[in-house]
Amino acid sequence: MSPLFSKLAPASYFTVFSAIHSFVIGLLPFYLPIIIWQQYQQLAPLTEFIAWTGAGFVMALWGWHQLFIRGYWRTLVTLSFVFEVGLIYVALFHVASTNLILLGLLNGLFNCSFWMLQRILFNSISGSNNTGRLFGNLQLILGLSLKLGILFGGYFMQTQPWVIFALSLIAGIGFCAMTLSTLTTQTFVYQQSDHAQPKSAISLRDKMVFLVDGPFLYLESYLWVVSIFHLTNSDTSQFSLTVIALSLALAFIFYFIKNTIDKQPQQRLYQVATLLYLGGWLMRGWISTDWSGLAIGLGLLSVAFATALFRLYFNKRFYDKAKQQANYHYLVSKSLYSQLGILVFFAGLTLLSNLTTFSLSQVYWAVLPMIAVYILYQQLDKNEKTINEPINQ
Repeated sequence: MSPLFSKLAPASYFTVFSAIHSFVIGLLPFYLPIIIWQQYQQLAPLTEFIAWTGAGFVMALWGWHQLFIRGYWRTLVTLSFVFEVGLIYVALFHVASTNLILLGLLNGLFNCSFWMLQRILFNSISGSNNTGRLFGNLQLILGLSLKLGILFGGYFMQTQPWVIFALSLIAGIGFCAMTLSTLTTQTFVYQQSDHAQPKSAISLRDKMVFLVDGPFLYLESYLWVVSIFHLTNSDTSQFSLTVIALSLALAFIFYFIKNTIDKQPQQRLYQVATLLYLGGWLMRGWISTDWSGLAIGLGLLSVAFATALFRLYFNKRFYDKAKQQANYHYLVSKSLYSQLGILVFFAGLTLLSNLTTFSLSQVYWAVLPMIAVYILYQQLDKNEKTINEPINQ
């Protein structure tokens, strides 16, 4: 293995890890909601798949935690690619014969192995005064790598699916080989994680926000993807190009925003971003195929901007709060509560969709009141107890 790869700094390792995974996600996992929709043409199977994804994540989290606290970092990195490549293989060649339960659980295993690693890595390289800038840079890098994967995935999915599988396999093997060649990053991340520290108390407000945030994350990344597919005439090529165009436009905008976020008045701008996020969901419910092409394009851009801006400010607040508490346990708790929220919300939506018929737009209208919960997510007060102070509860 090249000395360059064996001596990657933690920040560079994090960037390469995230970028490669994002590229592979773009190759096929990004298209999973469309694949499922095309196969069933109903909302219930898709929401059932999402519910089982949440269940798979929750089930995997305990095992992931046990491996992490024992220092099996390289094993976890390898498993993240094993689950991802396995998911791609099943979705490409056996999706018609695979039960939605198994497909959802496999997707949950992959999501847990990837997102937990990414959060731990990001938290280990960021400080309380630069999380906004770093997360903005991350959005730019991952956005570009994801869209590159989407471009390849959209082109080869229908004609040469084996190319997608081969690319994902090469990417996974290549990065795992790099990881197995060094202990530097593993040691750094493990020491920085503070996993051995006693747990700090997580407020009821934070738990409520985490429970609500999970469903919104999957509404954005699964149901809204299907909506964009419909708005682009259910054409895979047009859909891919639209998503890539949106990404490039947002990359241009956020290039100028990311370097100023850490210096801005956080509370006021977080509230503004939350209101814009609310407006984005109003637009999701309002936008229609009856609109002109220009109006649809502007509508999609406004939704993408409002969502990305809110996620930028929300994640800055999240990682800043994690720095003030028990980092590792705060990150794990966020994942646990969010995935439980996903499981309950989408299981309920599945039951409801089996009883009555409703559109995706009606789902977007219905979740609008839930956005008010995000206002509860306050910055940690200076007088509030932290990990270094006793908690009398």
